[in-house]
Amino acid sequence: MARQVQGNWITNLATLVDQISMSPRHFHVWAAISVVSSVLKNKVYLKYGTYTIYPNQYIVLVAPPGIGKGESIRYAYERAKTQNGASGLINLISDRITAPKIIERLANGVPAAAQISANGSLVLGKDSSATLVSLELPILLTSSDWMLPFLCEAWDRGEYEYDTKNSGSAFIKGMCTSLIGACVPEYIRKLNKDATAAINSGFTARTLFVYAESTSKRLPWPKSVDDIKGGRLLQDKLEQDLEHISNLKGPVTFTDVAKWRFEKAFKELATPVETDSEVVAYFKSRMHVHIFKVAITFSAAERDDLVIDEVCMINSINAVKGVLDSLDRAFRGVGDSDIADQTGKVQLFLERRGFASRRDILQQLHRNVNPETLDRILNLLLMIGFVTTFEQGGSTYFKVIGVSNGRSHP
Repeated sequence: MARQVQGNWITNLATLVDQISMSPRHFHVWAAISVVSSVLKNKVYLKYGTYTIYPNQYIVLVAPPGIGKGESIRYAYERAKTQNGASGLINLISDRITAPKIIERLANGVPAAAQISANGSLVLGKDSSATLVSLELPILLTSSDWMLPFLCEAWDRGEYEYDTKNSGSAFIKGMCTSLIGACVPEYIRKLNKDATAAINSGFTARTLFVYAESTSKRLPWPKSVDDIKGGRLLQDKLEQDLEHISNLKGPVTFTDVAKWRFEKAFKELATPVETDSEVVAYFKSRMHVHIFKVAITFSAAERDDLVIDEVCMINSINAVKGVLDSLDRAFRGVGDSDIADQTGKVQLFLERRGFASRRDILQQLHRNVNPETLDRILNLLLMIGFVTTFEQGGSTYFKVIGVSNGRSHP
C-alpha cells in the first residue's frame, strides 16, 4: 500500500499536534523522530567503516514541570498502537523495571514474522528490539545500580551476554534498544546522584537531551484533533503510514550532496575545542553517529528508497545541532565547584531577564544563594565573559552578553 500523506511523517505529525498542544514544537518533532526510529528497529541500517549503525536512539525531553514533556511522548506513541489499543509496531518496556529484567525481556524476545532458512525450512522469528519509555527518568535510572552502564552498552551493541545469579546465562542476538524519556532540569544535573558519573560513563554522549524552558504558547481552551479541519483524517493516515514505514528494510545510501553536507558539519560542529565543557566534548565525540541515526529516520519518514538526500541530511544536522547548542544549559550546575549548582541558577535567571541588579537577583534567589556567595558568582560570570555591567540610577546591573529578550534598560 502506498503512503497516504505527502511529505515527511515527522513534520506532518509535529505540525498537527502543535495546533492543539502548548508543548514546545521541537518536543513534538523529537517524539515523532523517536517513534519512527522505534518502528524501524534494526531492519534499516548504515554500514559505516567497521560499524553498523541502526536508527535506535536515546531521547530525553528536559523541561520544568507543566511544559508538556509527557504530552508530546504520549501523543506520538499512541500513533503506533493498533486499533484494539495494543502496541503492534513497537515492543514497549515501562520504566518500572530493573536492568536484569530488561535483559530477560530482550533475550526472550517477542514473536516475529517467520522466515525461510537457506535450506528451505521454516524458521520462527524472534524480535529482540524494544523501546524503554520513562516519563519519569529517575524511576528507570535508579531501578538498578548498573542501569547506566547497561544502557551505554545497549545503545550500540547488537549482541549481549549476561550471567544471572540463579538462571544461568542470557544471550541476546539482534538486540536493538531505544529510549524515550522525560525529566526536569534539576534531575538531569544530578544523574545517578553524581552527574559527572553519567557524563564520564558515556550515557550523556549517547543521549539526545532535548531542552526547553517554557511552553510554545498559552491555550486556555485547547482543541482536539476532531476540532481541526481534516485533523482526524490526517491522524488516521499518519497511523497507516507508520505501519508502512515499519516494513522498510535494507541499507541506506547517500546522495553526493548529502555526503558533502555531512562532511562540512563533521568538520565544523563535531570537532571539540578547548572551551567545551565535558558534556559537550563527549557529545561531540558521538555527534556524527547521532546525525546518521536521525538522518536514517528522516529518510524513512518520507521515502521508501532509503536514500538520504540533502534535505534529510540538513534536517538531521539542524536537529542534532539544536541539542548541542542547549547541552550546557541542560547541564548547568554540574561540576566539582562548591557553587556550581547555584551558579547555574543565577545564569538561568539572568538569561530569562536579560539583565538584573544584585538586589533583583537576591529577591528572586535568596532561598538558593546568600549575598556572599552571589558576589562570588557575579565576579566569576564577569571573569568568564558571561555578563557585563552598566550603571543606571545609582545601581549596577549585570547584563548577559549576546542575549536580548526585548527589555529596555531601566
